[in-house]
Amino acid sequence: MEQHQKISVNVEEPSKTKRVLKVEVPAETIQPELQKTYQAFQKKAQFPGFRKGKVPLTMIRKRLGREVQSDLLQRVVPLYYEQAVRESALEPVDMPILRNVSLEEGEPLRFDATVYIKPDFELQEYRNILLGSGAAEVSEEMVDKVIEDMRERLSQLSSYEDADHPVETGDVVETDFEGFLDGEAFEGGQASRHLMEIGGGRMIPGFEDGFIGMKKGESREIEATFPEQYHAPDLAGRTVIFKVVLHDVKQKSLPDVDDEFARDVGEEFETLAGLRAGIRERIEKNETQRVRDKLRGDVMDEILKRHSFELPEIMVQRHKSYLSDRMQQNPARQESALSPADQKWLDEQADRDVAWSLISEKIVEAEGITLSAEEFEAGLEKQAHEGSMTKEVLKDIYMNEAGSLEPLRLSLLNEKILDFLIENATVTTEGSGDEA
Repeated sequence: MEQHQKISVNVEEPSKTKRVLKVEVPAETIQPELQKTYQAFQKKAQFPGFRKGKVPLTMIRKRLGREVQSDLLQRVVPLYYEQAVRESALEPVDMPILRNVSLEEGEPLRFDATVYIKPDFELQEYRNILLGSGAAEVSEEMVDKVIEDMRERLSQLSSYEDADHPVETGDVVETDFEGFLDGEAFEGGQASRHLMEIGGGRMIPGFEDGFIGMKKGESREIEATFPEQYHAPDLAGRTVIFKVVLHDVKQKSLPDVDDEFARDVGEEFETLAGLRAGIRERIEKNETQRVRDKLRGDVMDEILKRHSFELPEIMVQRHKSYLSDRMQQNPARQESALSPADQKWLDEQADRDVAWSLISEKIVEAEGITLSAEEFEAGLEKQAHEGSMTKEVLKDIYMNEAGSLEPLRLSLLNEKILDFLIENATVTTEGSGDEA
């Protein structure tokens, strides 16, 4: 088929981001193509009583007419659609939705192509955004907290010599328990020889306190209430009874915090001072990243607030589907449907992500921001290190899940955009707000 045939294109505008191309290919253009397709089928057709290639065209039309038309349409509609897009000077963001495809003998070829385009909007001020403090503060209390967590990991349990020792806050009990709701045992409410620290706050309200004063070998019924937001709806907010048997009461021995402790924690430090310095350095690194991530979120929020435009429906739908698939990949969610709260989050996040992708695209164009090959490799190396894998393994993961490394490139480019915006913002000790 010759390229750039004369066609008629009428463009309808249902919305700012949606166009319907009503395409018509004149009969004098399409009918010769239809005739050639019939002749091509005639050369291959084999009907009873006829030699190959000798079946009359009338019989081909009668028996294979739909198949012939389908073959032609599959070949020419994409070509005429591309021509219609060029002539309309449109840049669709996705594949077209084709409707009302019509081709009859002696008639023009007609079809409608619904396409979505990027919104036309003016980029608002994105420099000099006022942001909250970007300082990463590390206190001695934060270091002490890490030290205490290490002591907990190295702690040792031993039974009290006094067999009649009553349970106190801080003790560790070894217990069997079974929970009952309205007199019936409920799923997940049983355990055997379970170790639990009294006052640790790991169980539902009232359960741990119910052991206070018990002695080894005792049994007791403990009343406790599940939180209103508990993950199991049939237990949320309900008061239950636990039947417990106390097998043993243990005391926890914590190691002294000294140079020997520093060597025992496995952090490759010889002295306590060295351990504390190493912990501080790690906290500072984590806090710096946390603050950076918060600033990135704050500057994005502020710029999004300054822009209001219609989003291409197809982009939002596809991104929402992507987010939903990622959410469903979580093993904890695979057996349950998405809740109304999940659906609300998906709607809001899809709108936010698509809006930001369109705004950041304009910022990239305005500022000439690019991601060099060296920056890409550094980002790949960093992500692989954080995931405790090699770059080759990480590349394979992206290729298997996304088919390319483009998602990583876009993620790294977005980080560079946000860092550029932070560098050109006004960072204060106050909360985020309007531009300075």
